[in-house]
Amino acid sequence: MSSEGSKYPGLRPLPPDFVRDFPPLALVVEDKCIACDRCPPLCFFDAIVMEARPRHKFKRTAIVIPDNCTGCGLCFEACPVDAFVWEPDKDIGKGPSKAAEKTERDLGV
Repeated sequence: MSSEGSKYPGLRPLPPDFVRDFPPLALVVEDKCIACDRCPPLCFFDAIVMEARPRHKFKRTAIVIPDNCTGCGLCFEACPVDAFVWEPDKDIGKGPSKAAEKTERDLGV
């Protein structure tokens, strides 16, 4: 996959071997998110969306869609306030995650 058209062309997702062998899941620490909108457009897998949070300081926050997250780490690179943390996939060690399988299909691996 290319980062052409991405707002962050210098960033690249992690290789499929890493995703297959260690399928981490990115999570957002909502109290740290400043709703800057940097992460959703750069995610190759549409794993990040902005959701309304009326009680949140910025009235919305980034949310990770677990089935779409491949653990590529681009969101970590883009976040200016380090609002992302790793949460290991609960199925780790039980084979590739759904997102890793999709990544392999998309890349023809």
